[in-house]
Amino acid sequence: MPYGGYGKRRVSGHAPSSSERQKGSGGINKKPKTASLKNQIRSTERLLRKELPPEVREALERKVVELKKQQELHNRLAVERKIFLRDKKIKFFERRKIERRIRRLEKQQRSSLCQGQVAEIAEALTKLKEDLEYVRFFPKMEKYVPLYCGGDNAELVEKRNKLRVQIKAKLVAAASSGKDLEGISWRLNFQFVFLFGTAPST
Repeated sequence: MPYGGYGKRRVSGHAPSSSERQKGSGGINKKPKTASLKNQIRSTERLLRKELPPEVREALERKVVELKKQQELHNRLAVERKIFLRDKKIKFFERRKIERRIRRLEKQQRSSLCQGQVAEIAEALTKLKEDLEYVRFFPKMEKYVPLYCGGDNAELVEKRNKLRVQIKAKLVAAASSGKDLEGISWRLNFQFVFLFGTAPST
């Protein structure tokens, strides 16, 4: 047909789309590499050793202070993440075990008719809820001390008791100041995601 070749020539001569251009260049959009906080601090401090106008020096000094704060946060979260990954499995199983026991006792409490048994169950529930607090709010920067490993080892019992007091004091202080520890934990999780791409969970 007389118009077939012309039509094909028009189609084959169209301008390449953005996706085609990406394929032609390997499909990779290279992003500029961001300098690490350590390198940024080093280069800024190097600049501060030079003769600079007062306002420039002041701005650079403020920048160094801010970068060091960011580096400190990054290092602290890196330590927390290392501890979290090490203790994650133990804490998970202990929490599950405690929550199962709480559900079972609450069910018994609802169906029990004996006053003495109800009081006994209430006492056991109080202890289990304290154990749950221990697991949930255990200090993030410390190696986890398991509740169900080590038995009645005197050293471990003493360490657990000290940590229980510390956690209880932290909860009381948070409640009196109106802080939400769950909210704080959520914000820390967000920082983990931002810095490391994974979120810690207790």
